[in-house]
Amino acid sequence: MENEQNNKEFESLTKHIRFKSLPFDEKRMSDRLTDRIKRPVIISYAGKGNSAWKYLSIAASIALLLVSSLLLIDNEPEQTLVYYETTAVPDAKTKITLPDSSVVWLNANASLRYPREFSKQIRQVEIKGEAFFEVRKDEKKPFIVQTDGIGIHVLGTTFNVDAEPDKTEVTLITGKVGLYKSKNLSQTADRILSPGERAVFFKSDDNLSVSTIRPENTISWVTGNFIFRDSSLEEIMQELQRAFHVKIHVQNENLKKQTFNANFTERETLDEILSVLQISARYKIEKRKGELFLK
Repeated sequence: MENEQNNKEFESLTKHIRFKSLPFDEKRMSDRLTDRIKRPVIISYAGKGNSAWKYLSIAASIALLLVSSLLLIDNEPEQTLVYYETTAVPDAKTKITLPDSSVVWLNANASLRYPREFSKQIRQVEIKGEAFFEVRKDEKKPFIVQTDGIGIHVLGTTFNVDAEPDKTEVTLITGKVGLYKSKNLSQTADRILSPGERAVFFKSDDNLSVSTIRPENTISWVTGNFIFRDSSLEEIMQELQRAFHVKIHVQNENLKKQTFNANFTERETLDEILSVLQISARYKIEKRKGELFLK
């Protein structure tokens, strides 16, 4: 008789209960559950209290433990990536080995953002400034270099990136890369590059152009080797100022157009290279405020 009365009271109480969705903090719930497991749960009841609350309390406790356990088993937390950001100091280059053993060289003032460990699906990094990539091949995990406006998708290759706020240049040395504009959400690249090709993307008008170049000096700033073939003095000075981090001004228009053939493969200094070229070009060198002027 008493049990029947208790059951009626229990049913009456449950009819008036309404469940409301509350914000769920999975970490907090996990910590609480772990604490509950480590410590014995003691439930005490007043001897002559309303027995319906006793059944409701037991049911609620069991439900809490079951729900918490299911959440811990079925709702595995998503992989959280910890990121590093490395910036090369002025007048120097920096070498970085990524978690997959790929290698990145940063030119002066360039910045690379990359995770401590790559995710299970992709290897993705972000670059600002100029960098040279030697990407380890892994067909199951594509390598993505993200710049401001364009993404570079590769499997295993070597290429140079110069990512400025308004323009991004990508020069392919070996392998193949796919270029994806930021608005392209498909699986088809806007352009596939082959070795010896350079892509230039202008963010202002969303324009992507590709040209064939001689890539010998693209990574001279990394290797220290320069090979010039029918190169104008203006082109040569552009390569030298990238590699040696100094502004070089050619102030004579006729001087700019002079062409040269020369090899510098012994890691010559800037002064040594300029001295050799000076024999043929017959220019004068003037230094002002850390910049060079040829005339």
